[in-house]
Amino acid sequence: MRLINTKTFHISEHSDNETPKYASLSHRWGSNEASFTEFRKKAEQNFQKTATQSQEGLVKIRRCCDLALTHGFRWVWIDTCCINKESSSELTEAINSMFDWYRKAETCYVYLADVAWKADTTEMQQASMSRFRQSSWFTRGWTLQELLAPAKVHFYDQDWRFIGTKDELAQEISGITQIDIQYLLPDRQDYLEKPCTSAPDCRSHSAPVKYWSGGRKEPSIATRMSWASRRQTSRIEDMAYCLLGIFKVNMPFLYGERQKAFTRLQREIIKNSNDDSIFAWATDSYGTGVLARWPSDFAQSRYVYEQAPIITHRRPYNMTNRGLSLPMTYGTWDPKTEILDVVLDCGVCGTQGFRNIVLRLKRSGKVWNRVWSHQIVTVDEGPWSCPPGLSRGLLVREQEIRDVIVAPSVMKTVGTEIMVQATWSVGYGPTHPLRGPLVSNIKRSPRQ
Repeated sequence: MRLINTKTFHISEHSDNETPKYASLSHRWGSNEASFTEFRKKAEQNFQKTATQSQEGLVKIRRCCDLALTHGFRWVWIDTCCINKESSSELTEAINSMFDWYRKAETCYVYLADVAWKADTTEMQQASMSRFRQSSWFTRGWTLQELLAPAKVHFYDQDWRFIGTKDELAQEISGITQIDIQYLLPDRQDYLEKPCTSAPDCRSHSAPVKYWSGGRKEPSIATRMSWASRRQTSRIEDMAYCLLGIFKVNMPFLYGERQKAFTRLQREIIKNSNDDSIFAWATDSYGTGVLARWPSDFAQSRYVYEQAPIITHRRPYNMTNRGLSLPMTYGTWDPKTEILDVVLDCGVCGTQGFRNIVLRLKRSGKVWNRVWSHQIVTVDEGPWSCPPGLSRGLLVREQEIRDVIVAPSVMKTVGTEIMVQATWSVGYGPTHPLRGPLVSNIKRSPRQ
């Protein structure tokens, strides 16, 4: 990785085994950031003089270096100028390594360009905290890993005035980001709660949790996805790429694939994890596949908890070129509606106790489609059984199907417009069509 010398402003490369202690910078990119090539040229000159106020990106780098130097750091890592983005291979390696680079930093400085912090009086402090809560830094996809990965995070306002640390502001940050404090501060034992007590309607009963990692409670995949559900990125693909480190997966970058990047991310997660909560999401679509379309589908999944496979004896599942090959262990079958509920190894905690989440399916030929995807469906804890004839497993469709057919039925002229009345249908397999009316007015040209 490349690091900037805080005294000389020169960039040097360091191997993984010989990386010195360093600080890092987290910030929202502006319109005048300094690239790797531009910064290296400036560093060869008198950088202190060339970084004028008109060059926002260079000033930001200089102020960060000055701050790190006062804290005793000789080196600092800044994403804008320590990565040569002209090299696609280097960019891929950097993004796949970025979570670890932030995690290994001794301190991460968060620069909030849209916050002016003044705490001279109680009223001024309250107004400043309001601006802090509204900072766009908390809405961006890339800054999520920059908040979670480093152990020490220091926040600074637009004039580099110190606001506070992640520890000191944990309660506020939790309210802003909807991330429970035990995940923001995993090393703080005083914030370590029982698996379900953070749910708003929990009665403080325990819930089965799959594992603890290094004494820390590991959040489910659905919970981690919920943290990104309200965030945005400038490029569509980056909404998937910025989550790689959070889910501990790696994959190549294909800018231009758009939403397919998030589908690839889910496939990679399934390859590396047996956490069923990746299917615990809800959307406003009907009859979608088993994979979510976007992180926003996990907005309701903050309090979804993974549990041990010993509860349902789930066998391994995998993604095939025809869909998800899902072993059938426990579930319920309704012969009247032909609806199958597959019990997943995850659940939610509420007033009625811990309830398992089910995948609600309906057969379409040899493939099963997900239905009732507008909500997360739950059932009581057992006893369950394996419906007859399904012990060999299921093939569940991966992606949603939208075969839209518009059939015109009436066309007539009304004044200067042509009114078209039609019916539309969206097919999710032969058993689940949706139909409705369509009325459209089309302007006539003067020659018609």
